Amino acid sequence: MKTLITSIVLITLSSFGFIADKTYVWERYKLQITVPDDFKVTKNTNNDFEMKGDGMELMMHIFEQNISADDMDEAVIAGANAMKLQEIDAEHTIEGDGLDGYYVEGFKDGHRVMFSGMIDPKSHTNFFLIIIFDDKDKQAETDALEIIEHVVSLN
Repeated sequence: MKTLITSIVLITLSSFGFIADKTYVWERYKLQITVPDDFKVTKNTNNDFEMKGDGMELMMHIFEQNISADDMDEAVIAGANAMKLQEIDAEHTIEGDGLDGYYVEGFKDGHRVMFSGMIDPKSHTNFFLIIIFDDKDKQAETDALEIIEHVVSLN
């Protein structure tokens, strides 16, 4: 019976993506982000929160613009164009965990980029979340999607 319970727990954990992970909170904005356990915070200021992991970089940037969740798609596409992302595709809406937003995928300088914009409707905090990794790294792609889909507002 104990072996069965252990197997069920491992299957449940592995279905979430990365098993070993760390959770960080950007205290100023009460944003919680869960990343693989090899990530380290490299910058934490009033407007920027950055991390690096094995083969991945993550940047969160606050932008002071009065924007609604309905308009986030336009803001994300404009931001992706400003970054000069190439081959922008895989556009998706983000809903849940207290945040609404939109993300696109593209390429820049030979790297895959997931560019998202999110809004916390309670605090009206708007931010971009950018994740950069090697396009051939399928685990990084899986991890990046997990990160984007599981950012949580603690407001």
